[in-house]
Amino acid sequence: WYQRRVRAKTEAQLAREEKRIEKEKEKAARQAQAAAAKGMRKENWMDYMTILVDNKIATGTGGIEILTTLELENMKCEVVCQPLPNTISFDRTELLADNGSIVKTKIHEEVVLLVEQAETIADHIRADTLLPHVRRCCAILSEEVISTVTLLVMGLDRVMKRKKGSIVDRAQWEGGLIELQLEMNITSYCLKNNAELTDNIRMFCKSLGERPHKLRANKDLFVGAHKDSLFVDKDGRGYLQVWIAQLQDIRSINEAIASAVARSTPPLSYSPTLSRVQIKMQPSVL
Repeated sequence: WYQRRVRAKTEAQLAREEKRIEKEKEKAARQAQAAAAKGMRKENWMDYMTILVDNKIATGTGGIEILTTLELENMKCEVVCQPLPNTISFDRTELLADNGSIVKTKIHEEVVLLVEQAETIADHIRADTLLPHVRRCCAILSEEVISTVTLLVMGLDRVMKRKKGSIVDRAQWEGGLIELQLEMNITSYCLKNNAELTDNIRMFCKSLGERPHKLRANKDLFVGAHKDSLFVDKDGRGYLQVWIAQLQDIRSINEAIASAVARSTPPLSYSPTLSRVQIKMQPSVL
């Protein structure tokens, strides 16, 4: 009897201990998830984004100014030797909850900024070698990871305002960049100084930092937030209110927008003469 009692008491203690450990694990998991969610908030994008600046840009004209300005704005920067010189890329740190602890995962973003001087681009446009030049740059980048390249051109005014004439005229310049966009889907920005370059770096970094949140927010088109119960009688009265409620289940559609859309484009079954309606489309609409 005594041994059975001791055994039962021991088993009860073990069960309580297992339950306590299980609760502690659940609490730690909740705390880790909350900490990860807090750290990855949209407004905290600067905390987990790192700007990787090629050493040629950092040591070039105005490089120290660019790095100082970004760091004064609490943006993390690292000077690295990029596979392609004069490029800027971005790393994003993702926080994940795993068994009650927070795991940091580094993700290399596929966006690359290629910084070129206007004189270099003008020479390529004049020699009709801009596309081969950019293709070579993209080939070097693709050896590491498939990247989306954006061209940042510095000092366009220096080329266009030369006293002895420009290397290329405005039409040639714009034609070369348009051809680049059409042939290789590469967008270009013409910048005047390092301040504009810094603004563009910040813009791209902010966009990449907020992108995961925007993707999660737009993942579901329908939010299903409308909870009211609506009644439709046998004569169809109330159907318009149901249509308005259904429209409000679409993300970013409020009651005013839903009402305007519902009244301009009522549902097909809203009209009592639906069976007599014939839909005709003009050839130009098809």
